[in-house]
Amino acid sequence: MASVLPVRADARAAEPEPGFDPVSPSPRPAGDWLRDYRMLAAAAPVHCSTPDIPSLDRRAPARAFILEPRAAQSQSQALIATIKDPIVERFIVLAEAADGCIRVHESGRSLPFEQRSLSSPFPNARLPAALGETPAVAIVIDHQSVRPWIELIPEARFQCLSEQLWIAISMFTGMLATLFVIALLVTRYQRSRLTLAYLAYLIALQFYQLQALGLGPAWLPFWPPPSAHHLLQAFAAGTAVIGLSLLAITFLRPGGWMRSVLIASVALSAGGFYLAAFNAGAYRFGAAILPLLAILVIVLLARRLREGEPAMRWFAVGLAAALGGGGIQAAAVVTQGAWLPPMAAFAFPLGNVIESICWLIAILMRLRATNLSLQHRLIHEAQHDPLTGLRSRASMHAHLVNAIAAAKSSPHPTPGLIFIDLGGFRRINDRFGQARGDQVLCRFSTMLRELGLEAEAIGRFGGDEFMVLMRRDAHWSHTEGAAATILARFREPIRIDDDSVLIRPDIGLLRITADYDSVDEVLQDADRALQVSKQFGGRRATPFESRMREDAKAQEALKRALEEAIRTHQLDLHYQPIVTFESMTPVGFEALLRWQRPGQKSIAVEQVFVVAESAGLLGALGERIIELALAQIADWQRRGVWSPGLFLSINACEQQLIDGRFLDDLHGALQTHGVDACALRLELSERSLGTDLDWSRLVLPRLLNQHILLGVDNFGAGLASLTMLTDLQPDFIKVDRSLVAALPNLPRAQHLARIGCLLAEQIGSLAVAEGIETQGQLDTLREFGFEHGQGRLIAAPMSGAETAGWLQLAARAHDQPLTENSWQMKLH
Repeated sequence: MASVLPVRADARAAEPEPGFDPVSPSPRPAGDWLRDYRMLAAAAPVHCSTPDIPSLDRRAPARAFILEPRAAQSQSQALIATIKDPIVERFIVLAEAADGCIRVHESGRSLPFEQRSLSSPFPNARLPAALGETPAVAIVIDHQSVRPWIELIPEARFQCLSEQLWIAISMFTGMLATLFVIALLVTRYQRSRLTLAYLAYLIALQFYQLQALGLGPAWLPFWPPPSAHHLLQAFAAGTAVIGLSLLAITFLRPGGWMRSVLIASVALSAGGFYLAAFNAGAYRFGAAILPLLAILVIVLLARRLREGEPAMRWFAVGLAAALGGGGIQAAAVVTQGAWLPPMAAFAFPLGNVIESICWLIAILMRLRATNLSLQHRLIHEAQHDPLTGLRSRASMHAHLVNAIAAAKSSPHPTPGLIFIDLGGFRRINDRFGQARGDQVLCRFSTMLRELGLEAEAIGRFGGDEFMVLMRRDAHWSHTEGAAATILARFREPIRIDDDSVLIRPDIGLLRITADYDSVDEVLQDADRALQVSKQFGGRRATPFESRMREDAKAQEALKRALEEAIRTHQLDLHYQPIVTFESMTPVGFEALLRWQRPGQKSIAVEQVFVVAESAGLLGALGERIIELALAQIADWQRRGVWSPGLFLSINACEQQLIDGRFLDDLHGALQTHGVDACALRLELSERSLGTDLDWSRLVLPRLLNQHILLGVDNFGAGLASLTMLTDLQPDFIKVDRSLVAALPNLPRAQHLARIGCLLAEQIGSLAVAEGIETQGQLDTLREFGFEHGQGRLIAAPMSGAETAGWLQLAARAHDQPLTENSWQMKLH
């Protein structure tokens, strides 16, 4: 970084004008010459006016120089004594005219501009046409340094030179003003720290040049008076350091220790200049820090140039221009009065102008690059999911549009679409939290990309739904193979930090053919295939078939019919007894949902729950089942057929237990009907336990608080682990009817039945066999240790009124002795 304060350069022509002797330093102190001229003024003729001979400031260095023009030249033309240092503080010229009168002229930056003999950026004084015997003397006074850049120039030539300098300075100031206006416009349309720093830099630079060149008092009527010179100079120098350094730091973006050192150097340098308003020595301290600051910036710039940013090269050119301008003036200082051209006195301001232009170009290039980067980022964000980095929904929609168009216009094989849904993802969120759920989505996305599928695009369509659009030239077998690869990859749980999470992809496959006219049609058919995968238990890939459209229509009609059935109370409950084998007396009943539709066959309970969940009717369905069950218990209690030790189990699904509304409705209905919570059991399919749902945290505490017990249905047909069943500690475990039916012939069924009975015994639960149809099944179950069961051999599901009669019959039969072959007749 170049010094922000121009080092005063010698500014003279390459060769002195013929007839002029060089200005020679005086061996006598400046104070002696002032004393001599006061004595001469006192002895001057009467007709001479009394000159005001100034005094010296003892705090500022002063030096005297003898002006010795040749006699022939001094008589032929008027001469101007000038110092080609536009920022010198005081320039005093003392001369004795041939008539004995004393002429004194004082000018400089710290004095009013109009005191100069000619309007010029250089302090100057006109010498008498004819000089007396006493040598003319120029005294230079400056707090910083005194340079012997004094010259005697013919007035006409000096006038021409001054006009050229004024034009140069006006152009310089006008260019800074133009750059400032451009920077304002740029900031108006793109406000950033960089443009604001550039504005601050221009303001500081303009303020310093007006003060340093003495142009402020000459051009601006509101400029402070010369008495405030030291304060203004200190403020201008410190502000210039801050403005320049602020822009450099903002543009170069240093980090770590380099940033700290730069900021500390700027603070020390600017602080030294500010303190110069009270102590001249502080000015030298501030200037001494500038070389260190410049070295740091050059080192940082050299590092940044390696990155190859074009804007950084323009920044380097600007910095080189400022350093070059400062170097020219520094050379004039070192050579102590080398006769450089007059414009050399403005080499540093000229370098600042070039620097400002180059830096503006660099800033505009940086802003353009930033805008392009932002544009690319916005396009990328629009086309990619912000969480997973896969293609976004909008991007996948566009790819599907292109795939449909390609299918219609090309005879080549049509692309395949893989539509993926993460089964049970809601349970992952419920168990581990949404943050961990996001981690699961990211991990799944990463692993999906790493599978190396022949895909044109892989995207997240929304939530836990993903799409893989295969390449157009990929055979359909590649689509099926990709689906199989996905299923195989996620067969085992994945590790997320310290947790093991099972991801269960459900997949629908679809050929995008010329028959499709819109993306919506494609998505509907892909979703239909996906829903079929879910209906068959998930973790499978199902290709779309045209019949699925009719099935989907039927399913939609079923949803509407179920909604109507719930609203018009078409649903009913039947009750099947659960008995103890020893006495064949009931210990409880299972409430079985019945939906008899006129002219159509009945629907299995499991299907009703699936339809209700997909239609968002689980809440209404659960409320209806609870109302029917508890109303029936209350009715049996009024009839006197309900014993306190009996229980009624109602089927529920895991989503109902997670939903707080179901348990709240159950608690309210128990109070409304005056039924003890111990009379009720919630019966949950074992398939629901094979998920990642945290039962001990999300469900069991609420059930225990309401004194509601839980039973497990369909043991042996689901995926629940023995550990999960042990932790759950259900009130009863029902062995699935498929195992009971296979007991006489299938050893595997016998093993599972024995395990179920043993497990129930170990965790303190009832072991219940369901679906008992034959005496042989009953005998085998007794042999295995079962003591409770249900099935048509014992009693078929009955209505509430029939169940009341059955209970009365069971009570009478219990009071009579039963034989092995007569108990069924007694109960029927």
